Amino acid sequence: MKTLLGLSLFAATSLQSLAAAAPAKLSYSLEFILTQVLEAKGLPERQEIPLPALRLESLTPLEVFQDAIEPQWGFRPHVIINAFSARHNTIFLSDEPTYYARFRRCIDDSLAHELVHYVQAKYQERDLNDDALEAEAIEIQTAFRGRFCP
Repeated sequence: MKTLLGLSLFAATSLQSLAAAAPAKLSYSLEFILTQVLEAKGLPERQEIPLPALRLESLTPLEVFQDAIEPQWGFRPHVIINAFSARHNTIFLSDEPTYYARFRRCIDDSLAHELVHYVQAKYQERDLNDDALEAEAIEIQTAFRGRFCP
């Protein structure tokens, strides 16, 4: 998990130096993507569990991200990267378009990945520090990307 975090932080830092473009936009709603994640996990939707808040990098002060993530990760990241804060029930997403272009991804599949972590934490009450959970999030994200990203 820490290796993946390090690589993500490096990629995000490298991309900050590129010229700013219009932020990446979601093609699908959070609710639609959650439905796809729940279907992939074979779980029913649970209306009693509040949906996570969604905070985009371009609209979120770094300090807000740091304050939400530091207790979970044990450090204050120097850039905003894709992450789910279980304590705050908030998903943070980079909306830097060069990141998605460079890695042939879309912002929607990143949201799918973080929604897997939301489901793991809120529906299944799993500890997100379990490295095995990351493999499941990547698997579902990859399948979502294959079906829904251009």
